[in-house]
This record gives sequence, C-alpha cells and structure tokens, in this order.
Amino acid sequence: MNKILYGVGLLIAVVSVSSCTGNIYNHEEKIPNDIWRYADSLNFEFEIPDTAQLYMMELDVRHTDAFPWENCYVKIRSTYPDKTVKTDILSLEFADPAGNWMGEKKGDYIVAPIALQPIAKFKAKGKYQMTFFQDTRRDSIPGIHSLKLKISKLKKN
Repeated sequence: MNKILYGVGLLIAVVSVSSCTGNIYNHEEKIPNDIWRYADSLNFEFEIPDTAQLYMMELDVRHTDAFPWENCYVKIRSTYPDKTVKTDILSLEFADPAGNWMGEKKGDYIVAPIALQPIAKFKAKGKYQMTFFQDTRRDSIPGIHSLKLKISKLKKN
C-alpha cells in the first residue's frame, strides 16, 4: 500500500512540475552549520498577485548523508494577507519506503523535492508568510543544510 501511495504522490508531483508556467517565488533559507535547532525558524514571504491562478508549492530540502532519519517533522506557521495565522505539522519524507534517499545528489548534499501543495489556490491577493520550525523530539538535528520554497504558476487548461 505504501508503494502505491508513494507512486501516486510521485506522479502528481511530476505532472504538476511539467505543467508549470513560471516561478513567482524561489527563495532558499540556509541553516547555520547544517544543524537545525528547535528554536530556529526559517521565514519565507511572498506576494500572490492573482487569485484566479492555480499554483504549485514545492520545498527543496538540501541535506547530507549525516541526516539520521528517513523524514523530518516540521511545524509551518502561515500568515495570510488579512493577518490570520494557521499552524500545520507536516512530515517531510527524504527516503522511499526501502530507505533509499529521494532526490538528486549535488556535491556534498542531496536535494529532496517535496510537493507541499501540488495544486494551490489562494483566496486573497497580497503578502503571505510561511515560517518553518523543526518539530522533532530532539533539540537539534544534524544534516539539514537549507530549505528552498518555490511557487510556480500552473497552466490553465
């Protein structure tokens, strides 16, 4: 069952990426010394100009082989243009069910692409903020170098 869900998720990500028409946001936040402490936060601010447009939100996690687990739990605090705040917990999966790293090796790092929302629709124009906190049971986790948030327009069919 896990292999089927993994395959469906991968297919959705591939289809979504292939139908993107351009980045509207692409920003990387680096983690000092590749150690993400519980008190550290990574902040992303972006503008949404068009509420009729569909978007894709992807997170590239750059990590090393020193990362000790197959996934990492994060808390995401989203602030909307009307100042409403919503908090979510998400498991970022870095390995497939067999334990093999997903993503592409680039130098000393592995870049794991994670589809946060393959199809996202925003209700209001304006400035959005997303803040990521590591939400594991340990104060600090080794091996995470950076998070890059990418938001792209999807083609209208």
